[in-house]
Amino acid sequence: MRIILHIDLNSYFATIEQQANPRLRGKPIGVTGGDRLDRTVLGTASIEAKKLGVKTGMPIWEAKRLCPNLILVRGDSDKYLSTTKQFINILKDYSPDLEIFSIDESFLELPTHNNLQDATRFAVEIKQKIRSRIGEWVTCSIGISYNKLMAKLASDLQKPDGLVAIYDEESACWILDRCKLDDLCGIGYGIKKRLFDLGVADFKRLRLMSKESLLAHFKSYGETLYNMARGIDHTPVLPFYEKDEVKSIGHQYTLNNNTGNLEKIRQLLLKLTELIARRSRAKKLVGKTVSCWFRYADFSGAGMQITIPYTHNGLEVFNGAWTIFNKTWTGRQIRLVAVSLSNLKPQNPHNLTFLEEDLRQERIIKTLDLVNDKYGEFTLKRGYLL
Repeated sequence: MRIILHIDLNSYFATIEQQANPRLRGKPIGVTGGDRLDRTVLGTASIEAKKLGVKTGMPIWEAKRLCPNLILVRGDSDKYLSTTKQFINILKDYSPDLEIFSIDESFLELPTHNNLQDATRFAVEIKQKIRSRIGEWVTCSIGISYNKLMAKLASDLQKPDGLVAIYDEESACWILDRCKLDDLCGIGYGIKKRLFDLGVADFKRLRLMSKESLLAHFKSYGETLYNMARGIDHTPVLPFYEKDEVKSIGHQYTLNNNTGNLEKIRQLLLKLTELIARRSRAKKLVGKTVSCWFRYADFSGAGMQITIPYTHNGLEVFNGAWTIFNKTWTGRQIRLVAVSLSNLKPQNPHNLTFLEEDLRQERIIKTLDLVNDKYGEFTLKRGYLL
């Protein structure tokens, strides 16, 4: 039997800030992205803030309404990345099969000679090492199970500082029947709504649906849902040194003021697509699927994706995003714009061109990258961005 641990650092960004600044300990705090303290969402809410109803990803105004005494702290990515390295170094001692799932959570598959008793002992040791090496205020919740899906669910069942084990499929089904559909990683709002439309409101009813019926409604994902309802998951733990290549590159931006000004939106889209193109060129990748999404002032959203020829040219990515925007925008004021480039592949080998205009564009892009690498982003930029 496989034995997998899912280790999830509790309220990560907020807890790290409280560890660094003792005056914040025991108080409701919210960490924001970058230098912004308004018109943005919380990157993390502290344990104290969560008890008052504040949630990670909640708009600042809503969090302040629920918790007027909420202390806002600017996020510090360097601090969090440094802590994550310490976290990974602790886990590496237990198994080479370590998957970095996100900046604050990881999967650890133990070697086959270990048993569940060993796993429980290791989980307690990991908690102690996190406190001693990273900080006394930093806690984690650990789930132990026979696959990744159930290990992650187990770690979510008891927060903060929990330790839960789900031993077999019988135990998994018993627990699933007491969970909401979206408590399970892989069932988001869209899938949950489609299941509700089919009359499936819980895992008991999901188990009553045949695999054929689920495949008819959800295509290949139907088999995943069929397995989920039974606590089945064959997904391997992918060691961080064997991690898949980047699947998409994207950027989003929340405007300081809601706007319906087409020129302002167009300029913002071009800036975002230039950043995406720069990152794809740095990774020597090209992509062919452009996705554009935006949020209106009332927090409703719209967007879609289109396919273009493989590229890492910001202007070509922009043309795709601008096409999407014009097809989906209703004229209402917007507050957030997001763009991404996916279906990526290595830029080499690629077809050589002898067209003078194409060669000229390649020379311009190379020059832009050389100058901006040396002197900073957008030192050289397209005239439309002035």
